[in-house]
Amino acid sequence: MTHKLYLCLLFLFLSQIVLGQDEMHIRGVVIDTNDNNRPLQYSLATAIRIRDSLLLDFRRTDKDGRFEMNLPIDTIQLLFSHPKYGENSYYLFGSAENKEFDINRILLPPKMQEIKEVVIYAYKDPVYFKGDTLVYVADSFATKPNAVVEDLLKKLPGIKVNSDGSIQAQGQDIQQVLVDGDEFFGADPTMATKNLGAKGIETVEIYEKRDENSTDDTETIKVLDLRLKEEAKKGYFGKLAFGSDAQKYYEGEFLANKFNKKQKVSLFVLGANTMKSSLAWGDMYRYGIVSWDQGGGGNRMNFSNDQGDGIPSTFKTGAYYHDQLTKSTEIGVNYTYQNQGLKRQNFNRSQYIFEDTSYVTDVENNSDNLHESHIFNLKLTQKLDSLTTLEIEPQVVFNKSASSEFSRTDFLFEDLKLSRYTDVSNRNQSEGMSLNARIGLNRDFRKKGRQLRSSYRFSQDRNSSEGYLYIEDSSVVLPTFKEVTDQRKESRTLSKSHYGRISYLEPLGKKLKLELSYNLNADSDDQDRLTYNREMGNYNLLDSTLSNDFESSRLQNKVGAQFIYKHKKSRLSIGLNARNVRIDNKNLITGKIINQDISNLLPVAKYIFKISQHNRLTLNYNTSSSQPTVSQLQPVNDNSNPNRILVGNPDLKPNFVHSFSGSYSVYKPLSGTYFWSSFNHSVTQNAFASSVLYDNFGRTYSSTINVDGNSFSSANFGGGFSLFKKFLEVSPDVYMSYSRMYNEINGELNTTINANLGGGLELTVEQDDFEISLGANYDISAAKSSINEQSLPYSSQSFDGSLEWDLPWKIYFETDFEYTLNMQRADGYNVNFFIWNASLSRDFLKGENLILALDVYDILGQNVNADRLVSGNIITDTRSTIITRYFLGRITYKFNSTKKVGGNEYF
Repeated sequence: MTHKLYLCLLFLFLSQIVLGQDEMHIRGVVIDTNDNNRPLQYSLATAIRIRDSLLLDFRRTDKDGRFEMNLPIDTIQLLFSHPKYGENSYYLFGSAENKEFDINRILLPPKMQEIKEVVIYAYKDPVYFKGDTLVYVADSFATKPNAVVEDLLKKLPGIKVNSDGSIQAQGQDIQQVLVDGDEFFGADPTMATKNLGAKGIETVEIYEKRDENSTDDTETIKVLDLRLKEEAKKGYFGKLAFGSDAQKYYEGEFLANKFNKKQKVSLFVLGANTMKSSLAWGDMYRYGIVSWDQGGGGNRMNFSNDQGDGIPSTFKTGAYYHDQLTKSTEIGVNYTYQNQGLKRQNFNRSQYIFEDTSYVTDVENNSDNLHESHIFNLKLTQKLDSLTTLEIEPQVVFNKSASSEFSRTDFLFEDLKLSRYTDVSNRNQSEGMSLNARIGLNRDFRKKGRQLRSSYRFSQDRNSSEGYLYIEDSSVVLPTFKEVTDQRKESRTLSKSHYGRISYLEPLGKKLKLELSYNLNADSDDQDRLTYNREMGNYNLLDSTLSNDFESSRLQNKVGAQFIYKHKKSRLSIGLNARNVRIDNKNLITGKIINQDISNLLPVAKYIFKISQHNRLTLNYNTSSSQPTVSQLQPVNDNSNPNRILVGNPDLKPNFVHSFSGSYSVYKPLSGTYFWSSFNHSVTQNAFASSVLYDNFGRTYSSTINVDGNSFSSANFGGGFSLFKKFLEVSPDVYMSYSRMYNEINGELNTTINANLGGGLELTVEQDDFEISLGANYDISAAKSSINEQSLPYSSQSFDGSLEWDLPWKIYFETDFEYTLNMQRADGYNVNFFIWNASLSRDFLKGENLILALDVYDILGQNVNADRLVSGNIITDTRSTIITRYFLGRITYKFNSTKKVGGNEYF
């Protein structure tokens, strides 16, 4: 609490230093034109800044027809309106000498009965619901010159942008970012959020849609759709930028667009080896930087400072083309090439806890990874007639990867004396191709509300890899013990999937609809693993215990019905799906076949209560089931990590998940106050969990099993409000989670309970020429395992702040900091660090489209990556290498066809 008090005092002190702007005070009385002596209550007074049409404030008149406003000094348009009268406008020219305005009699003209020509300047609420879509009007939220979409998103109530570029809306993850309803350069959301200009966005829309990549037709994803202004779709615009420290680090990018109403053409080239090239979540998972389980099973609880991991390098280039060829034909094509590298060095200490003993491992890992891909996408939309639309979407992906990894693992007794150690060298090369295609046929009917939707999707993934594994396993307790493994490994996988769905929606009246659906899904997976031991200098001795040829096929049929009831502000949908799954697992070497035939019912329900245009409550109940992966099924050991050997389980059954979720949000346009909350609770039957056996040397043998009763619950609350006449914005948030997970350890059932509680507070002052923000967060987690009743709490605190200041002579200064404290970790892992960055830039040329900047990252040289993971009976603390202090001189040139000041409003 002392830290928070100091931050608040510092915040107010900085605000007083920077603040040098007075306010203009406006008051007045609106009079009824039918009775000049009667005040007109409930009139709307709207204040709009002339130079950029930004909505500054709006108020309703009280019962005496009076209103008051305090606004920054500027040239203001005051617009007065009432449902029973016409509009009237006043223009106020504020200055230091002219800042008091008292308008005693404001008369609204009567509504005209006959109007030959009307020009309407429509005011839209900054945030409102349009059906099931949450809409933000972009121009209602002020952004700095040269701001990109990511800067705009940080201004929107209920939206959070994390340091890795991922986005959350009302506490829920955004899984897809679209531009005018289409993907922008494929599935990388940061291509749009980090490069498109904020001034080119008309609205930001958030909604849910069915996941086209899932075979579960009840599964949805949360989408953020950026809708461009019409003027942003005309002409050409782009930028060319380069930055370097002339020694080691560099950043470069070229982005160009040519848009008209029917056609969009875009090109981009990006290259960097700085924090800007940090990997997204999908890339980290591909490189094995993150995983869901570390052998102890159960739910993973993780806290990280989210600074990225390792030393990355990235090169991306691509082209995007979209055209409305005819009134009924629309085509979109894009190609992306990316080459990503990552060098990592990390240290971790893991504590393995049992009923009567424990031991510790220290691991040092060095790795070098390189991934290369070519991605081709095509989307063709053809209107066959006014009611029927055909969509064809093929995709081809070529991948190539190479990796080398060297690790040293020390096994320590409880007193931290060395008992055993292993040295592992692992080198791999792989290449593969993915083919995906979707065909959709949608038909509307002349009867309102009647619809027919059908789709077919085919996917095929083919991958082959070759690698070399060398292991030295030595014992300190038994000096004569030493095992050496020297092997070559080959792997070939082929996966195919056919998925078809058809649904029919029929209105049964004005309030009730019936939806019928049928799904067919046929999958096949073939995995061939071969391991050869080295003999006489050659790798030609087949190791049958580590080799296998395994084939799995699944056939699923699902039929469903759903009733949808809509009345006034409420909408309720209730449905039931009946499903049958047939699974055949074949060991082609031993000839063993395992067949499974499973049938179940999957109920679903959803309720939406639209309390008002800015207030909504949503409740969901959903059931789903997923199949085990071929790697979980493959009945052969994986010894690539000799201290954690994975064993397949061909007897695995599909899981069954019950999910309950809900959300509530409210936004008050007059005050700008907002509040949101969400919760989620899930219970899983036949959940996939780990069964771990430990030998006398500390090695683990882990396989996947089915358990019942795994549960996870979470809740998030957040909001924002203004103080001191909108001078100070306050944004608090609270989050919590609780999980109960089961797994087996040495044949004994283990229950792991994880609890997490955290919260934060952000204070922001935003004026025309500067913005200051200060924030604080606290997070505490506690894990408890039935194998050891001792509770294992750990916590983190962070304090952050930022300043953006528009100085004279077109100079801009930005700085930010984050101070993180990690507590109750293992010795040597309670890492505290202070990250401080700064940037100074200036605009040049008549159009202000040439920008020179000096950036300094991690001024104090304290940047580190610290992480804790609790999984079953294992607690792991990790420290990783990361990019530290560097300077970057940067030059940016922006261009467009409008030749407007600022060089480019849209990129």
